[in-house]
Parts: sequence; structure tokens; C-alpha cells
Amino acid sequence: MSIQVFGSTHSLLVGDITKNELFSTNKQFHQNYLDAQVFSLDQTFDLDGISLKILFGTWCHDSAREIPKLLRILEDIDMKPEMISLIGLNYQKNEPLNRGTLLEIKKTPTIIFYRYGEEIGRIEESPKSRIEGGIIIPITLEENISFILKN
Repeated sequence: MSIQVFGSTHSLLVGDITKNELFSTNKQFHQNYLDAQVFSLDQTFDLDGISLKILFGTWCHDSAREIPKLLRILEDIDMKPEMISLIGLNYQKNEPLNRGTLLEIKKTPTIIFYRYGEEIGRIEESPKSRIEGGIIIPITLEENISFILKN
């Protein structure tokens, strides 16, 4: 169950929400989803036992940029909707079931990957970078997901 609060520039969705609910109430999320490139990999992933909790804020610019792209990627690797929990957070990075606190959410968005209920990886805020030869090289969201799911 989500709680919808209307602000001056957007609606704030808090709690469990669906992709359709997100897109129908937040035009920027929907447009970013439509603009996301189709993701294709030469490999397949063992998705047996995999589930995700995606904790984000509809008020957060990082969430508006990363979550639509993430949802497109997850579709492209055949992750079923029932494997994905979208959880909207308030400005304090929490929601009525207290999952923001219980899951120690410090940054939005936070994407938590589980295999058979055990956490196997997290992506916090935005994809990370790596340093090679003193040069910072950005790692894409796709590379982050691929790394987590391969291990």
C-alpha cells in the first residue's frame, strides 16, 4: 500500500508501489523509462532465487535518473515483476513499515539484490567508478548489475 502526497512540483509516493503507479503519477520517471536504451548482453543470468528491493524517492533526482533505466534493464534480462519490490521513501529515507531504517538506507536510490533471501549486493545512489592507472573510469549500471548477478 502506498501513500501519495502532493507537493508543488511532484507527487511523493511512499511505501510499496507498482511501476504503473510510479509512471502514472511521475511523468519524469515515465519519460526517462521511455528514453532508456534497450539493454542487451551476450550472456544470460541465473535468476533462480533472485529478488530485488528498490528503495528510492520520487523527490530524488538520482532516483528519477537511475530507477527508470534500472527497470528497463531488468525487463531486458527477463526479471519478472514479482521478483521486484519498488518501495517509495519519504524525505527522511523511510516509509510506514520502517524498511528504510531496517535496511540501513543512507542514499537514494538503493537497490538491494537477494538470492534466496540473502543479500548478495547493493547499488547505492548511482553506479560507482573504478580507478585504473590513476584515471577514474565510470562503471555503468549494467556493469554493476552484471557483476552482482554473476557472483
